Amino acid sequence: MEKIKKEHFECIKEDNSQEENEKQWRRSKIIFDHFYEYLKNKGLEESTASRRTEMAAFFIMDYLFVYDDAMSVLEVGGDTIRRFLGNWYIRKFLNPNISEIKSFLRSISDFFTFLQEKGFISKEQLNEIKEVCKDKSWFEMRLKTYFEAQGGDLYEWLREYDYEFLG
Repeated sequence: MEKIKKEHFECIKEDNSQEENEKQWRRSKIIFDHFYEYLKNKGLEESTASRRTEMAAFFIMDYLFVYDDAMSVLEVGGDTIRRFLGNWYIRKFLNPNISEIKSFLRSISDFFTFLQEKGFISKEQLNEIKEVCKDKSWFEMRLKTYFEAQGGDLYEWLREYDYEFLG
């Protein structure tokens, strides 16, 4: 298998067209192939390794490179994960649930552990990501309060970790 290079982590899409998505997949697929092998070598069953790889790929390809406007996977920090699962996922999925959020958190934590072990991110960056991924009660609160919020409370909820208004 080809060796992972920093360029495989970069977003090269100029728009969200099918052609650009395919080009991005050709560039980034190697990362997910290596991650899958890493998980299998850690003793995970094929189905579990496959599911975690799919969730990490979804986070990167369908959220990070589309809504977060990140230029590289290596830029991800805790706030990125809070925007993804604490706002975007809850608003975009038909039936958002805490079980799936927890699965995403586990997959993202494993993915960035893999990146740190391979020398692509620092221990400090991994620690920040892992702290957010452990904060399951925060994500439960976000899910619960989304469905309870009305009027001004809903507006405030939407603005907190809003993926549409970064910065």
